[in-house]
Amino acid sequence: MVDPDARSVEDARECSLVETSSQSNWTSAVAKHMSLEWRVDFAAETLSGAVTYEVATLKQCAAFVVDTHGGLTISKAYVDDEEVAVTLGAPHDVFGVAASVPLQIKKVGDLHKVRFEYATGNACSAAQWLEPAQTAGKTRPYLFTQCQAIHARSLVPCQDAPGAKVSWDAVVDAPAWATALMSGLQANGLPLVTPSLDLPEGYNRSFFKQPVPTSTYLVAIVVADLERREISDRCAVWSEPCVVDAAREEFSETEQFLAAAEEITGQPYVWGRYDFVCLAPSFPYGGMENPCLTFVTPTLLAGDRSLAGVVAHEIAHSWTGNLVTNATWNHFWLNEGWTRWLERKIKATLFGKGDAALMKKLTDFDLAASQAGLTGTVEHFKEIGQGPLTALVPPVEGIDPDDAFSLVPYEKGSSLLHLIEGLAGEAKFAKFFKAYIKKYRFKTLTSADFRAFATAQLGEKTLKSVDWRAWFHAPGDVPRAEDLAAAWRAGAPPPADDFASWTNDERVAFLDALGANGDDGNAEAGLDAAALRAVDARYGLTGTANAELRSRWCKLLLAAGAATAGPLVVDFLTSQGRMKFVRPLYRALAKSPMPGAKDLAVDTFVAHADFYHPICRKMVASDLGVDLDAPRDAPGPPKTLLVALAAAGALLVVAALKARR
Repeated sequence: MVDPDARSVEDARECSLVETSSQSNWTSAVAKHMSLEWRVDFAAETLSGAVTYEVATLKQCAAFVVDTHGGLTISKAYVDDEEVAVTLGAPHDVFGVAASVPLQIKKVGDLHKVRFEYATGNACSAAQWLEPAQTAGKTRPYLFTQCQAIHARSLVPCQDAPGAKVSWDAVVDAPAWATALMSGLQANGLPLVTPSLDLPEGYNRSFFKQPVPTSTYLVAIVVADLERREISDRCAVWSEPCVVDAAREEFSETEQFLAAAEEITGQPYVWGRYDFVCLAPSFPYGGMENPCLTFVTPTLLAGDRSLAGVVAHEIAHSWTGNLVTNATWNHFWLNEGWTRWLERKIKATLFGKGDAALMKKLTDFDLAASQAGLTGTVEHFKEIGQGPLTALVPPVEGIDPDDAFSLVPYEKGSSLLHLIEGLAGEAKFAKFFKAYIKKYRFKTLTSADFRAFATAQLGEKTLKSVDWRAWFHAPGDVPRAEDLAAAWRAGAPPPADDFASWTNDERVAFLDALGANGDDGNAEAGLDAAALRAVDARYGLTGTANAELRSRWCKLLLAAGAATAGPLVVDFLTSQGRMKFVRPLYRALAKSPMPGAKDLAVDTFVAHADFYHPICRKMVASDLGVDLDAPRDAPGPPKTLLVALAAAGALLVVAALKARR
């Protein structure tokens, strides 16, 4: 029986606008514009200066409240140019300290100027200060920041909630040898305040502005020995002098990615510039979508542009995340799920070169690979007792949003979108996506908002099979896949289902949930051979040409010791040499309870060793404990009847496949 109290909590979370990780009062008195004055001190590893806010009152309240953390200290505060006392709240280990100043509100809607003079501390979690030895060039120190999810409050006293968007400008004093960059446009002056600090000798002053209101987690700065290389009229790359040319070559396709995104979204790129910084090696992420200035890791510098697709993800955030934003961290999937969907469309558009079949193949391949990562993430969260955080709208109340971040909002979120796309049809869904971006641009929304808009645009009839409650609130993998797998494992499958209409990642998730994604490439003990025959009779998995499904199906058959496994596995192992499939299947075959399975694995590998790439050959030999250089017995009859039957069966399967082609 479903707990009605649990349902009411889930319903409230689905539409909640309350950001539980922020102690600020942005729903009562909200910062509309922010002016930063920063001085960079590499010796002390601090930023010092001031922040001035233009504050709009939304309702009657007695104070303006901001978040602080990480040893940030406020020395003075002013409201409408009058110095006032700052009241500090009780410290919270995760959320920091609330700092408030009094407001005298004559009427709601009034604007007030609030100024804090402050300095960051050594515990500023947003900033990393690098010694020269930690950089690529080894000659100059380096500063960069990372504010997502709730680290902006250690960089500046602010209303640190994704729903509290604010435009800003900044003045930055940095050593003359350094280049300072921010997640905004370079500017010539400040509209709100005049810098209050004198420029010391040996320092230069830079000005920035971000006219598009953004969440505070998107405020970023980098100060280092940097050089710039142009990519297009609106795109450039920055990096240390010894890296910048390689970065320019690696990311030379950025303008094409950007143009493809504009076409898919139906909306122009609103941020003016799309520059990015190839950061120092210690940057902890693949990329961070800071507006106007994406941060990327130098581990993407492969020399052949093979990893540059990460830029497609960060570019996609210019629309899904930065332009249209999750209202609270409960709804983070609306940022990352949509961005993964759009990233796949961008890459399929560019790399598919107009070939619809190739574009679909590229997308399906990405989905299948991502599904395996999602399944592993779900299992890990279950193992550490955090299963509830694998819900698409997770219960993050009272915890650090960083602790809830995982592949779930990315891959489970994009799986939901691909499911809806399959139900609506690609053309209709493309129109829906453009309408979604147009409606919510510059705004924030909740999961409930998304559901209502999707239903209104696509129709209840189209989405009748979507179990919204399961998708949003049930922990675990892709919901339909888990439910169907559980039914089969319980020996009570439904009399009929719509498996044929499922997306590829749902089918992959189904097989993983049956047990195909076990440790060491082997499948978990699960369905017996008779049950798998029933699964195959309904879904026709033995005949699939989809490598992701085929490999998983083979592992399930091997784990069950099914007699049909031998021919299928031998055919798959000898018709392709991709290590992702070859190594796990050889290991699974060697461990199978089938009589003679280990001999079949060794004999098949030895007979086809020259087919595999030397690296693959070496790794499989190690997995199986085979010394290919050792003398071997002269050819003779197979060691077991199973080996003979499998070999013969494989030949028949291969012949049938060739005839079908």
